[in-house]
Amino acid sequence: MRKEKRLFEKLEQIGVPKDALKQARLLAISRRKKERQQRKRILQLAFSAALLFVALTISIRLSPQIAEATAKIPLLAPFVEMITYDKGMQDILANDYAEEIVVEDEQRGKKFIITSVVADETGLLIAYRFENNEPITRNVIFQEVNLMQNGEVLPAGLTMHFSGPEDKKMMESTLDFVFVENTRLHSNDFELVVQLNDPQKTTFNLPFTLSKQLAHSKHYAVNKSLLIDNQEIYINSVHISPLRAEISFTIPETNSKRILDFELRLVDERGEEWGTMKNGTTGLGLVSSGTFTRFMQSSYFREPKSLTLIIENIEALEKGKDFIEVDFHKKQVLYVPEELDIKLEILTDTSINADYPLARKGQGKPLLSSLIDANGKEWWIVQSSSSIGDSAESKSSYMYEKGFANPVKMYIQNYPLFLNGSGEVGLPIGK
Repeated sequence: MRKEKRLFEKLEQIGVPKDALKQARLLAISRRKKERQQRKRILQLAFSAALLFVALTISIRLSPQIAEATAKIPLLAPFVEMITYDKGMQDILANDYAEEIVVEDEQRGKKFIITSVVADETGLLIAYRFENNEPITRNVIFQEVNLMQNGEVLPAGLTMHFSGPEDKKMMESTLDFVFVENTRLHSNDFELVVQLNDPQKTTFNLPFTLSKQLAHSKHYAVNKSLLIDNQEIYINSVHISPLRAEISFTIPETNSKRILDFELRLVDERGEEWGTMKNGTTGLGLVSSGTFTRFMQSSYFREPKSLTLIIENIEALEKGKDFIEVDFHKKQVLYVPEELDIKLEILTDTSINADYPLARKGQGKPLLSSLIDANGKEWWIVQSSSSIGDSAESKSSYMYEKGFANPVKMYIQNYPLFLNGSGEVGLPIGK
């Protein structure tokens, strides 16, 4: 006890800086308070951002003005049009299926940035931002775009979009890659290679890796036939993935008319309609080939109890009266079906103008595609343009590859003559 008493006495003799201790204690309390406030602000910001994103996703569907304003926000802009018109994209974002992948490459003062990716077994949708060192014009365009894996180009179709004023130095949009049938992916590692059409052939190389598991497509066999105005359309199957619903058709050769085109709608048990793709690839294969696939908006995450496929506004022409015959060399129009209102003007040995009616005002569709020459060889269009405005008529021009033998047949791709009636079939969803 004496030792302890002596120790206490010595401690009492030591001068303690009470003011300094008080200041240190107040400083510690202040720091803890600031840390708590900072954490609270971070949580509030995160929660507000989540609410903002949900609010924007809903508001974009309701207000074009909000959609226009949202398009100016980085990273969201490339998806604005899809959120507005594509229920499948709304579901992708709501279910956190999109991946934020920020990869960039800068060359000669130009920069290409991947901002996010949506991937499934059918393809990849890549959102990007392109920053140029001078105003972007039509001359600064992507010469070549490839999606690669293991150093090899993946076989895929590609839809690119270029929009906005030409006096801006920055552009945001999407690249929609659709894999051809039976494309095999070896890993989640990819590389996007973009080459510009500038004198230097500027090339961007952007490797990226997907971290999320690819969602498996849902496959449904349909195998049902519709008979509409004595013409048969056979529905083979339906495949639904996050990015798109794929519906496979076959048109029998026994039909007396050649089906040119038709409109599709998917309606679920609640009467909610799933339309065709408004932005991006609309299908694979040509209707004229007999077997083809159409893409529609996806109901992948909603899992409807039933879906009804409605086929309507079916364009068709009598076989043998579904083509135009001309001699480019002699500048002569040899045959136009008399029931079709088509005005033709042969311009050169490889180009022709065509004026023809449309089904709806402002809804342009190409009249022609490839041609078959006198030797039975197929030749493709190398350049085309059309002017429709708000009218129900299209003024179009088509230029073909050189070297074909005259006279030639050009089979009509679209024309507003329709079958009487429509058809519908229930799809075996949920069975």
